[in-house]
Amino acid sequence: MLEKRLDIIYNKRYIVIVPSMSIDLLEGFSYTFGNTILMNNNIDDTEFMIKFINKNNFQKIIFVNYQVEYETLMRGLNRNYHYDFIFTESLASLSDDFIYNVYKNIFKLYKERKDATLGILDVGLYECLKNNKENVKRIVIDIPIEKGNENIDENTVGILNNELETKHSFYNELSAIKLIDNATVNLPKFNKVTKNFLKTFNIKHNRFKTKEDVLKNSYINLYINFTSNNNLWFLKSMDKSIPCILGNDEILDEYEYLKDNLIMNSDDDINEIASRVQKVKKNKKRIIDEYQVFRKDYSKKSKKTTEDFLGIKVEENDEEYNQSTLISVIVPVYNTSKYLEKSLDSILKAKVDNMEILIINDGSTDNSEEIILNYERNYPNLIRYIKQDNHGLGNVRNVGLKEAKGKYIASIDSDDTINSNFFKSALPYLEKNIDIVIYDWLTVTNDSTYQTAAIDYIFYNDNWNNYEGLLYTTIMPSTCNKIIKKELFSNLDIQYIEDKYEDLSTNPFILLKAETIKYINKQYYEYYIRSNSIMRTKPGYSMIDILKVVDDRLKKYQDIINLDINTFKYYTYSWRIEEYIINQLYTIDEEEIDSFIEYIYKNIKDIILEVFNNDKYKDTINQLDKKDKKYIEDRNKAIQTNTLEQFIKISRKSNNYFKLTPPIIYYGYKKDK
Repeated sequence: MLEKRLDIIYNKRYIVIVPSMSIDLLEGFSYTFGNTILMNNNIDDTEFMIKFINKNNFQKIIFVNYQVEYETLMRGLNRNYHYDFIFTESLASLSDDFIYNVYKNIFKLYKERKDATLGILDVGLYECLKNNKENVKRIVIDIPIEKGNENIDENTVGILNNELETKHSFYNELSAIKLIDNATVNLPKFNKVTKNFLKTFNIKHNRFKTKEDVLKNSYINLYINFTSNNNLWFLKSMDKSIPCILGNDEILDEYEYLKDNLIMNSDDDINEIASRVQKVKKNKKRIIDEYQVFRKDYSKKSKKTTEDFLGIKVEENDEEYNQSTLISVIVPVYNTSKYLEKSLDSILKAKVDNMEILIINDGSTDNSEEIILNYERNYPNLIRYIKQDNHGLGNVRNVGLKEAKGKYIASIDSDDTINSNFFKSALPYLEKNIDIVIYDWLTVTNDSTYQTAAIDYIFYNDNWNNYEGLLYTTIMPSTCNKIIKKELFSNLDIQYIEDKYEDLSTNPFILLKAETIKYINKQYYEYYIRSNSIMRTKPGYSMIDILKVVDDRLKKYQDIINLDINTFKYYTYSWRIEEYIINQLYTIDEEEIDSFIEYIYKNIKDIILEVFNNDKYKDTINQLDKKDKKYIEDRNKAIQTNTLEQFIKISRKSNNYFKLTPPIIYYGYKKDK
């Protein structure tokens, strides 16, 4: 079940909205579908839900049953969604005016959308609609299995429906229990009419606060309701090894022994109800044994129908995490002895329980190893040291992933530091199994310090999507400002490219795979800009190589991408193409221009042209001044016609050119006059 809070960023293929009127089914939908949230029927919750969906990344919205606030919610959303619908009541229940109106309204919403699917729980209604050529899917709702109490008085019989659910069945059940010698009925809280009925006929009874209490304290349960198809109470009871007698229901049609014992032919004959209770008491052991076979089949059927309705594979529920190490901190080291002690001291100051520090020396030739060995001696239970020949930062990150014992990975470059709250602030979210925690940078130069946001301020309003905001900022690929669940890498079967810009090769896909992200807008990663940074690279050819890698990986992982690919390419590629590749042509040595442009043509010309044809890119250049717009359009045409060399050389010679920069691309800033 999704938490109703705005500080968690969700990236899910779908969200299932259950109305307050269907709260009895919430547990089943949450377990079966996973991405479920309860919507109350009031203005405040409707406004919250509009904001909640707009702030997160969902591709499909699934409405369960109907409440009028659904239509207000749809009108308040800031993008187009695919909508599907689920109706939970039975065909027989449509004789009730209220339920019929619920069905009529949800069916109307379904019919207004040609590509929508209508999910149905009831077999009879499903068959009717299927025969009427509606786009319907059968859904079987499941719940987790919970064991029960074996020491229950065999004379107690629980009633799981109540006086508001088909009074006829309910009072017949009470009357039948009166016919059984020494029987006591367990009931949830009841009204005055029931109280008088019990008193008039002197029916022994126990009163409990909830249905759950009734269920688990009874030897046998009754849920004889011929208009209900809510099988969750039946499952809950049977899972606890407490037989549950049903009304005429198809759920056991393929299981003759269970059907013969547990399914009533009528709710009118109180003698049949009483004799059925006695029969079930006699056959209880075999009933529970036969049920185990049914239960396995039922769960498989539920998973199959859910996947058929969603059109995607449903991942298994997370198992309890038992590893002792929560966080592995990976520290790559290459000739950073000047800064290493300060970096390690900051990590030690920030350390939390269940953490390890993995220092990987990538062939340093300075005295880094001496410093590392000293720290290893002082913290033998905390620090592990790996020494290797120089292979580069991408290789170090991959070695760290392989060697790390923790559930989460944090990467701290050895010429940077972290705030003492770096891990402490993340702990509440890591303990909730959040996929990624992300911080801002405190960027430190020789002259100044400033905050570099992981989500820019422009996204701090109700009309912007926080998930997209994370993906589209310039520090998006950084490994160092993130605490990442290790299994995201193994689930994708992905590693860092062992070349320059290794983070851009991998982390965008990790963000695309992550379903839950916590952004903490604190500058807890302290990033130092130095001429001898551990990256030890300059942009150009390497950026061309890595964009090609990213584009190839996009094709490989397209099934897991819960985002419009063209939108992602625009924000991920466009400013890097401009800033790291094309804008360099104005400053590199003139004799290198021809070979550099030839390298562009050979490797990423098609990628560049695809970005330039993107509607978002066209919107960007349309907001430019007329002169600047014409320059960019002429330049792009030169790329398309393989005449970029001449275009750049003329621009350089006249010193008359215009550069697209990240601020312009992201936020539409115009060139300063």
